[in-house]
Amino acid sequence: MLSTKDFEKTMALMLLENSVDGFFAFDEKFRITEWSKSMETLTGIERVDCLGKNIEDTLTVLREVGETQNLRKVMRGHKVISKNNPCFFPKTGKQGYFDCHYFPIPSDIGHTEGAMVILRDKTERFQNDEGLISLAGKVEKTIKSKTQGLKRANEILREKLKQKKRFGYDVLLKNIEITDSIVYAKQIQQVILPPLEDLQKAFPEIFVMFKPRDIVSGDFYWHTHIDGVDFIAAVDCTGHGVPGALISILGFNCLNQAVQEGLRQPSAILDYLNMSLSKVFDKGQTSTVRDGMDISLCMIDRNDMKLEYAGAFNPLFMIRNGAFRKIKGNRQPIGSLDAKKTQSFSNHIIDLKPGDAFYIFSDGYIDQFGGPDNKKFKQTKFVNTLLNNHDLPMELQGDILERIFEEWRGETYQVDDVLVIGFRI
Repeated sequence: MLSTKDFEKTMALMLLENSVDGFFAFDEKFRITEWSKSMETLTGIERVDCLGKNIEDTLTVLREVGETQNLRKVMRGHKVISKNNPCFFPKTGKQGYFDCHYFPIPSDIGHTEGAMVILRDKTERFQNDEGLISLAGKVEKTIKSKTQGLKRANEILREKLKQKKRFGYDVLLKNIEITDSIVYAKQIQQVILPPLEDLQKAFPEIFVMFKPRDIVSGDFYWHTHIDGVDFIAAVDCTGHGVPGALISILGFNCLNQAVQEGLRQPSAILDYLNMSLSKVFDKGQTSTVRDGMDISLCMIDRNDMKLEYAGAFNPLFMIRNGAFRKIKGNRQPIGSLDAKKTQSFSNHIIDLKPGDAFYIFSDGYIDQFGGPDNKKFKQTKFVNTLLNNHDLPMELQGDILERIFEEWRGETYQVDDVLVIGFRI
């Protein structure tokens, strides 16, 4: 059974493996225990030179921007977000505005034994709009309000169970602790998702229907704006729940790395993603594990009025003047152990016209059982739903899709994570 401490360690290591954000951790005596490669790049301080050393003495910028009290606060068990800190790193000469996300690390006996910190560069967003509220802050506030009752109920139940000595109650107590840990993992996963404000700036008409089956999700969506073009993706990772969520963090960071290394063609990005994840899954594997992901990835260039698309299994749906078109992706997943033997992904180019509507999605919606005969929703019904509503505002289309999904599902259990994105040019 996965312990709370082991789960948190796993999440941290998955982030450290590929994260483009700065990431470090320290123990209850403020000694550094983890220091990511991105921190080495940002600060010029090597991991081997800082492990075991005091975090404020090593990363002096924290003291300079007044983060001392947040370091103490997180060690008292509080999650903290500090926004738009003006930072300068003398060894590399890098400077900018950074958000600091502090997460306490609980021990198996309940006290805080350390903390992990995500250092996120917000320079470009801060300079463009100093009043923009980051997604991390909103997510933290929302999660706090929505889970406060659950956590309190768990605390009361935990105290009652501690008074019981029977084995069955001990097992139930451990399950509650694991649930608490997964709720905490949801906050980490939510932080990486694109802020709704960013999506609405890039696409004035857009909706995102995102319904995880469990507390954490194997589906995720990704967006970035770089060199005057927008990238947007809908991604469906193997499985759901904790396994899918861990893979989603890897995929998110690999997509960021691909564009930071200069890749702009969607098919080239998927080739990069395929090779990167294959290397991760191949480490130490002696069996034919088939972890990976399906994806629809679009690049939109409004200056040239072109859209480029590449997909792994998942297609792109397009509606122009009431006419439906399906652009198919390659029938191969991302992350195959035989990546060197797979074909390169195909790149599709579409000349855009104002009013064109596009839809990308995972398979959770069309695979949902329900209706009078408890059958799958299926793609044909999904396409007809889009065609019947495509001329409505995108936000309203999203509401309609969600209502139809819930009516179809009824009392039936949600079988998979659900992700549908629609946007109009």
